[in-house]
Amino acid sequence: MMTDETNQGDFHNYSNTYVDQQSQAIEEVPAAPSARPNHKRSKNFSDHEDEVLVSGWLNVSLDPVVGKDQKGAKYWSRIYEYFNEHKTCPSTRTMNSLMHRWETIQKAVNKFCGCLSRIELRRQSGTTIQDKVAEACALYKSEDEHQRAFQFMHCWNKLRTQPKWLAKIDELAVGKTSNKKQKTSSNAGPSASLPSELGEGEVQGIEDNALTRPIGKKKAKAALLQEKKKSVTTTLENMWVQKKEIDGEKELKKEERFNKAFALEQDRVANEKLLIELRSQEVQLQKRRDEERIMTMDLTTMPDEQKKYYMSLRAEIMSRLSMPSA
Repeated sequence: MMTDETNQGDFHNYSNTYVDQQSQAIEEVPAAPSARPNHKRSKNFSDHEDEVLVSGWLNVSLDPVVGKDQKGAKYWSRIYEYFNEHKTCPSTRTMNSLMHRWETIQKAVNKFCGCLSRIELRRQSGTTIQDKVAEACALYKSEDEHQRAFQFMHCWNKLRTQPKWLAKIDELAVGKTSNKKQKTSSNAGPSASLPSELGEGEVQGIEDNALTRPIGKKKAKAALLQEKKKSVTTTLENMWVQKKEIDGEKELKKEERFNKAFALEQDRVANEKLLIELRSQEVQLQKRRDEERIMTMDLTTMPDEQKKYYMSLRAEIMSRLSMPSA
C-alpha cells in the first residue's frame, strides 16, 4: 500500500545519477485484448481521474503466484475496477483508455524525474526544493520537441515517494544496463573479444598484452563485472556523501528557521503583555472617572429610591478607599 517515506524518497528521487538516463524509458504495459474501435473522441482526463489512475497503479500489484506470466487483461482489469470504485466524478473511461493514459503519465513523469535529477546534481547553494522543481519544469519544457510544459505535477506528487514507483525506476535502470550487448570489431583480431564498456585507455592496454596471449571471454566478462561493481560502489558512496551534505544544509536551515520563529514568538509575547497592561490602566482610569462622577453628583433633586442607590455606591467607594492598600 502507499507510504510516505519523505527523506528516503527525496534522496532517491534527487540523488540517483542514473534516473536521467531513463527519462525516455517507458514501462512495458501488458497487452490487453483489443476493444471495439470507438471513433468518438472522449474529453480530456481531469486531475482527479489522473490521481485515481495513479493510485490504482500503486495499489494493484501483479498476482504473486503467476507473477509476470499474468495476462495483461487480468492485471489491467483490476486497475480498471479500482478506478471505477474510487472515482468521485462521472466517468466512462474504457480499460484501453486508462492504459494509454498511464503510458502518457509515466513517460512524462519519468522525463521530469530526469530533469529534476540533473538540476539536483548542479548543487546550487541557497536553492529550495521549490526552486529546483521550477527549474526542472523549465528544463522539461525547453527539451520538449513542441515546447510543451510538464502537465502532470499532480501525478508526480503522488508517485515521487512511493516505493513501487522508485522500484520501477530502478528496474528500468538495471534493465537498460543488462540489455547492452557487447560490441565486437568487424576485423577478427586479438581485441575481438573485448567488452565495449571498457574505456579507451583500458582497451589499448589489453590489446598490447593480447599480442602475446589473447584474453579469454570469461576473463573479459569478469573484468567487466568487476568494473561495474566498482562503479556502483563509487556511485553509492558519492550519493551517500551528497545525502549527508544535503542533510547538513537542511539541518542548518532548520535551526535558522527555529531561531527566527523563537525570536518572533518572544516579540509577540512581549507585545501582548504590553497591550494587557495598557488595557488594565485604561480600565482603572475609567473606573476612577465613574467614581468621581458618582461622588460629585447632586442628589438633592433625585427621588428617594435613586438617592438611596447612589448613597450606597458612595459608601462602597469610601469603604474601598479607606481600606489599607495591600
